[in-house]
Amino acid sequence: MNEALTFADLGPDAWFAAAVLVAIVVALTRDWLGPDAIMGLGLAACIVVLPFLVPQGRSFAIADAVAGFGNTGVLTVAALFIVAAGIKETGGMGRIMPIMLGKSRTAALTLIRLMVPTSFVSAFLNNTPVVAMFTPVVREWAKRNDVAPSKLLIPLSYASILGGTCTLIGTSTNLVVSGLMVEYGLEPMGMFEITRLGLPWAIIGLVFMITVGHRLLPTRKDITQQLEEARREYLVEVTVDPGCPLAGKSIQAAGLRHLKGLFLVHIERDDRIIGPVQPTEVLEVGDNLLFTGLISTIVDLKAIKGLSAVDQDLAGSPISGSEIRLFEAVIASTSPLVGRGIREAGFRGTYEAAVIAVHRAGQRIRSKIGDIVLRSGDTILLEASESFAAKWYHTPHFYLVSQVGDVGRVKHEKAPLAVLILVAMIALPSLNILPMVVSAFLAAGLFVAFKIISPAGARRALDLQVLITIAAAFGIGRAMEVTGLAQAVAGTLITWVSPLGPAGVLAGVLLVTSIFTEIITNNAAAALVFPIAFSTAQQMEMNPTPFLIGLAVAASASFATPLGYQTNLIVYGPGGYKFSDFLKVGVPMNILMLITTVSTACFWWDLF
Repeated sequence: MNEALTFADLGPDAWFAAAVLVAIVVALTRDWLGPDAIMGLGLAACIVVLPFLVPQGRSFAIADAVAGFGNTGVLTVAALFIVAAGIKETGGMGRIMPIMLGKSRTAALTLIRLMVPTSFVSAFLNNTPVVAMFTPVVREWAKRNDVAPSKLLIPLSYASILGGTCTLIGTSTNLVVSGLMVEYGLEPMGMFEITRLGLPWAIIGLVFMITVGHRLLPTRKDITQQLEEARREYLVEVTVDPGCPLAGKSIQAAGLRHLKGLFLVHIERDDRIIGPVQPTEVLEVGDNLLFTGLISTIVDLKAIKGLSAVDQDLAGSPISGSEIRLFEAVIASTSPLVGRGIREAGFRGTYEAAVIAVHRAGQRIRSKIGDIVLRSGDTILLEASESFAAKWYHTPHFYLVSQVGDVGRVKHEKAPLAVLILVAMIALPSLNILPMVVSAFLAAGLFVAFKIISPAGARRALDLQVLITIAAAFGIGRAMEVTGLAQAVAGTLITWVSPLGPAGVLAGVLLVTSIFTEIITNNAAAALVFPIAFSTAQQMEMNPTPFLIGLAVAASASFATPLGYQTNLIVYGPGGYKFSDFLKVGVPMNILMLITTVSTACFWWDLF
């Protein structure tokens, strides 16, 4: 065994790197800033300070810090964002989902027909857009078949994660690990190299969810169903009567702009909808005003002379007219809306939309809508024009934008060509004809050339937050290696678990990775734990491959919280879930992953 460093051997450079790492983990856990900003600030601190602290004989140069921005894994992830968005544009997968689900009579059969195809598709497409594409379709099917969406959406997310661990391109995490392997002088991961660990785990995970896991899920309605049942609680419509002193005044002058606990959604005038309502809009006699807010504050409206309640059944949809539609959107972690209040965000001006309700952790937030501070994973229900979905569909502002009762317009005629290009993209690197990065960029270029996705759509598909997070994490991982911090952590880990043998050491690495994934993000966890896993294998004088491929699987195994993986955040709001719902079914999944991955790695690489 190679001589291991201990924490007592570390110099000020390593302790500074450790302080940066701790600060990054705390900031990511507490969601102080976006992951890209946190990782970028951490890398900047290392670039500025470490050159003055690193002893002679070692160096932390600018080239080391920014190497991740030119890494083939990061570049491949960027190209695959465009390919996945193009496939989503064609709507091919969305069309076949209702056919796959069919008229299943039992919960087990429904889950088989949902999870198995989703896992297969996710093995060859980035799983985040797969879940974004399938979520509205699954919810519509659930509504038609009187099934609670909460019984289907976590299984959908988990199936995509399981499928993503089966091939190199199934998730960006695998490409991150492959890119790091190249940086450390190893051969890149082959297209199906991870399949040896991923496929057995995917099968066991699917069996668990189909037989046991789904029983741990709640039966809970989604946001639109709750809206239909609880509209009387927070929607009220009033009319401007003749002689009302507000007639002829603007919304601002009438004092309807900032009513305590109430928000003006739209005005109905002569069978047309005016919304979002501008402060300068002048009220007319006969206008019907739709407000949303707390039931306890509706008395404020009754105090306004000349406004009377509309005598009609408000249990139906609040939407009428031909151009105003009801949409729901899930706030992305990349969104500039995160941490901002709804009034501060300026939905009218920026999105030309009016927010009707916000749901978080399965519950509608019971406070004044304009003052709600948005978080990643919140589901917002809003009124906007028909163009809202097309405009914001492929942006980092939202994970999911769907028109209620409609899955949106798609380019069905382009689906066969898109699938053909996708198959070629997978086959060329699998047959060692082209490197994965070249094949992915070629496919992305063809998608744009054949107008499967527009150039603007391709630019919007690039998730810069993910790319910056990964690239910056590469630099921080390099700092951990140069300073000796990674070797010291690895040495300590070996000391604790070495009595359990190589299998125990591997289990320790995967456990650390799994915990990191749940509290930060999968890609950041993979990049930060990689140098520790590599140093552990070196100090044990073992083949690093099982450690690194196992790391890729563990970094994707984010089941216990909705925060560690984007697919969990996508279904969090639409499924009406609470944080505890993920814990109940996710913790057993994580334990199964650890046991299965260690067992199969020991079998393939003889670690017993």
